[in-house]
This record gives sequence, structure tokens and C-alpha cells, in this order.
Amino acid sequence: MTDRLAVVVPVFNEPGITHTLEALLGQREPDGLHVYVVDNNSTDDTAQRVRQFAAAHPSAGLTLLTERQKGTGAACDTGFRTAIADGYTVVARTDGDSEPAEDWAARIRRTFAEHPEVQLLGGTSVPLRDRHYRWGDDILMPGALRLLRVMMAAVHLDVAFLRFVAGHNMAVRASAYLATGGFGRTAIDTRDEDIDFSARVARRLGYRAVRIDPRLRVATSMRRVRRYGVGLMGVHHLVPALRGRLIRTIDIR
Repeated sequence: MTDRLAVVVPVFNEPGITHTLEALLGQREPDGLHVYVVDNNSTDDTAQRVRQFAAAHPSAGLTLLTERQKGTGAACDTGFRTAIADGYTVVARTDGDSEPAEDWAARIRRTFAEHPEVQLLGGTSVPLRDRHYRWGDDILMPGALRLLRVMMAAVHLDVAFLRFVAGHNMAVRASAYLATGGFGRTAIDTRDEDIDFSARVARRLGYRAVRIDPRLRVATSMRRVRRYGVGLMGVHHLVPALRGRLIRTIDIR
């Protein structure tokens, strides 16, 4: 069993970050779990909330990092490389508007311990029951992600996109992260670093190196879908030439 597990959480103005940290602290197997929150120039009190949470839970493994370069990719890459330098051989990721299920860390550890061929692991995304939740989202979210995989594979004529792993529900071996170059240090208005990274892993390490476990569940906010709509976000993902023009403010960052 992989005992030590790092989790990277990129944040930019995340008022619900405490809920994410509580979900991670409430894992069934919290021992050996260390969380790296990477603040990407938040303009609100996100960083202060993280510090207050750390002070209130002194036994929790929690490190607050800062990444000045704008971009979820840049923030995540800083977090992953810091965790790897600290000796973690498996690094997971979720987002500051997401809440992993209580067996999330245990499933990640078990998968990597029992399946040496797996280098990158993803799972199922479900809608977070926050103020952005609407009736039907329980069908919309997982269905939209499956459809996006198929459509991206068709648009790019590349089956590697069928192994797309969403960044808010992801874990990777440190060796695979380094061997494939890690996350591009990009912003969402130019690239989707999670899509690029998971497709690259599938191409370089093989289709079977990426596993999507439907039981590995993370609830994530529908706030961007509510703001921009499914259609506009689909164009954002599928038509790179329009990226950053139709939607200029999609930001974690």
C-alpha cells in the first residue's frame, strides 16, 4: 500500500476552500496525507482562510504555497514539483471548489499499490450540492465529461483524448509526472492543462497507463457551467482558435 500521499489544490479566490480542506481532512485514511494549497494571486481572503484552517488543525499536514505566474497549470506544476521534491511518489490533485468522497485517498493508494501498470488515475465527477446546483446536474455532469472525451478524440483524430482525466479528480505517479513533462505552465484562457497532460501520458506511456475508476468520486461546483453555459464551454474546449476570445474570464486560474 502507498502510505504517503500528497494532494495539490490550486486556488484563486475560492470562498469555499475550507470545505475542500475539511473533505480532505475527513478522509477514511488520513494518515500520511499532506495537502499543498497553491495560491495563484488571490485577491480575496483565500490564503488567510487556509492559514486559519491550518492553525485550527495543527496536526493536519498542510502547506500553503504561492505561485505568481497566472495559470492553473503553473500553480499545479509548482505544487506537484514541490511535493515530489519532498519525497512523495504519488501526487493527487483536486480543486478549491471541489470535495473528494471520504474514500478518495484510500482508493488512490490501493490502485497504485495493486496496479503497477497504472501511472495516471481519474474517476467520476459529480455536481457539488452548493448554490449553483440545479435539478438534472447529476446526469449532466458525468454525461458531459464522457461526451467531451469522445468529441475531443474525434476532433483531434487522437484516441488519447478518450483517457482525459479531469484535474479536480486526478492522481499520478511522481515518476510519470516527471517523465512526461508535467503540467504545462499555462492559464485556462490558453490551454486546459489537465487535458493536455492526461493525453500526453496516454500517448507516451500507453493507453493502459491511464485508468478511469468510476468509484473514485469528487463533487465539484457547477458555477462555471451556470455562468457560461454548456454550449459556450464546449466551444472553449473544442475550438482552440476561439479560446480566450469567447470566454475571457474562466479562471481558477
